Formats: sequence, structure tokens, C-alpha cells
Amino acid sequence: MRTSSLLARTFLPVLLLVAASLHAVPVPEAEAQSAPADPVQMALPDGRLLSVEVERHRGFPAFEAGVLEPLGWSSSDRGEVFELVHRTGIELGFRPGSPFVDWEGAPVQMVDAPYHFGDGFYLPLQLLVDLLPGFFPQAYQWDPELRSLQVEGAEAPDDRPAVEEDPDRAPRVVVIDPGHGGHDTGAVGPGGVTEKEVALALSRALARVLEEDPSIEVRLTREADAFVPLWERGAMATEWKEERPGVFLSIHANGLLDRPDVRGFETYFISEARTEHERRVAAAENAPLRLERPDEQPPVDDPLLAEIIRDLRTFDHQHWSALLAEIVQDELATFHPGPDRGVKQGPFAVITNAMMPSVLVEVGFLSHREEERLLTDPEFHEQTARALARSVERFFQRYPPGSAAR
Repeated sequence: MRTSSLLARTFLPVLLLVAASLHAVPVPEAEAQSAPADPVQMALPDGRLLSVEVERHRGFPAFEAGVLEPLGWSSSDRGEVFELVHRTGIELGFRPGSPFVDWEGAPVQMVDAPYHFGDGFYLPLQLLVDLLPGFFPQAYQWDPELRSLQVEGAEAPDDRPAVEEDPDRAPRVVVIDPGHGGHDTGAVGPGGVTEKEVALALSRALARVLEEDPSIEVRLTREADAFVPLWERGAMATEWKEERPGVFLSIHANGLLDRPDVRGFETYFISEARTEHERRVAAAENAPLRLERPDEQPPVDDPLLAEIIRDLRTFDHQHWSALLAEIVQDELATFHPGPDRGVKQGPFAVITNAMMPSVLVEVGFLSHREEERLLTDPEFHEQTARALARSVERFFQRYPPGSAAR
């Protein structure tokens, strides 16, 4: 990741794992979903292997804060604020119902909110599997295969079951969506380069790289200069994925004719747009809806879209899409000469009905003359493909087996 400070190396990658639009709403205990999830383990330096019970009182995985005591954390529950203090002096502050944790005086947003339940205070499982390993990689390592948090000084287990290749094992699925196509050109640069041709070239390059991994099945929503309706693309991806782990990557190039000096790359996941720029990009990418049969296509601000967004939250796709978007930005920043414009969100029709973690990647601005030339460079295509392939692999390493997002 290209960084300029310790903050960028450790703080932002974790902070941006989640969407700013995910606001946890407290659920009355009478309505709580109490079915427990599979436990996780904590491997301690003294050789103990502790089991952590994972509950779903609020519909997301959470654990009782007291289990952190063997890791050197003491707790103080004052009702409105719950504090964790490590023996090294690190302080964390939580407020019931708020996804923000006061991390040594800096606000960090989690995907879900902590809460009181019975006599206990429950924290999102994300704290164990993402935040602690992300902030303190020397002290904590999360092993997704064993569902175990390895604490510094703990011996690596020597009884890890041997994994044999199963020729009948269903592969992971990556659906690549080259934006626009056919009579829908998308953005057009000052030199005449169209978004549809850039998206197809990049998507083909990405497919070639991903196909090097036999454990990944690669699908493209279009393989030629053809028009595919937006609402069909996500449905195609969902059908291809079936019950297997999968992700959906929609590849695009941006354009801002009234501001030709703007350049850089950004990655979107589906949610309500928060800024004028996010609304503008969503409107531009949803414009092909007008080329389809409008009498059969709900408008982008239709209640149907809001309902789908709520469903995506319910099934945890939105959290994983936000994580995927952050990883994509991280990888593109390693070589892209333009500025990192960050993770953004908006109501994009193309990823609305893809029932899997999904992102829309804007690889650059065709309206910027220099970046238009870059977007036609085969070397840039190869670098982008390799970066996106690394993003997919990193994401699948974090994608928990048995997750509701699968």
C-alpha cells in the first residue's frame, strides 16, 4: 500500500473496512435473534486454547467482552460507556448502539454496534478477526482456517488437519462485468477513447490472470462489444455463483467533462450516495437504464432499490463489499499514478441484484487527457489486472467460511 505515515499504514485500512452508511439500530431483547454461531478459538502464550462463544442476539456475530481478560484487557461498564483497558495502557471506549469505538482518542467505525444483553456487554466479532489483528499485527494473528486468534507467543498448532485437493470441490467464482457495451459507450475521452472499450480490455486482462488459478471459476457478463442490460448483469452473476463463494467486479472508467483536471481511481459499493460526486457517478453509470425498456425498469430512487439495499445489509453483503472495495483501493494504490480517491458508495443498478460481495471500480478519468492515454496502455491493463487479482485473493482469505455473505 502506498503510504506516507503510520496512520495510513495501520489506521485507515481498518477504518475503511466498513461503510459510513451502516448505522446499527438497537433491537429490543424480545426481538433478538439468539441462535448462536460456531465458536472461535484463542490460542494463548501459556498453551491454553480458549473457546469463544459467538452469539447472534442482534443478527450479527458478537462475543461477550469478558473473554478478552486472558489477553490482558480489563473492562469497566458505566452503562453509557464501556471501556477496555489493556495492561500496556491502550484504552478503547464503546457506547451501546453506536458502531464507533474510541480507539486511543480516535474514532474507528465498526460494521456493527456493541450492545448490552442480559448481564453481559457484547462486541462485534469483527474486533477479534479484523481490528485487533489489523492494528496490532505483531501481537494478534487471525487464522481463518482454524477460526483461531493466535496471541503473540502462542505456538502454532502442529495438529492442523492435512488438506487434500478435492477434484469435485466447487471452485470460488469471480464474475467480471465490463461496463457498458454496444450502443452504450459510457464516458468518452477528449481523444475519442470510450469507456466500454477500456472496460472490456481491462476485464479480459483480469480474466486471463484469474484463470491462472485453477480454484477460481471466471465469468464475464460480456466478452465482446455487446449491450447487456444493467439489471441482467447482477442476476447473471447470482445464477453463476449458486451456493459457492463468489465476488462481482464491475469495471468502469470515470468522466467529468466540466472538470478535465480531475484524475485518479475510486471503488464503490452499493448504498445510499452521501455526496454530490457519488450521486453524479451513480447517475452516469445508471444512465443505460434509459436505453432499456423504462416501463419495465424501476428508477434508481425507487423503493425497490431501497428494499434491496436493506436486504444486502441483512445478509451482510454490504460489509463484505466495503471490505473488498478497500482492498481494491489498497492494491491499485501500489502502482496507479493518479490520486487514491478512496472508497465511495452509491445506488448502482449494475451491482444491485448481485447477491454476493460486489464493487464497481472506476480505474481512472477518461476526461483527463493524460489519464485517457494511460487507460489505453497494455502495460497499465496488465498492472491493473494483477492488482485486482491480488485483491480477490486477499479478500477470499478474509471471507469467513460459513459466513452469511457466501
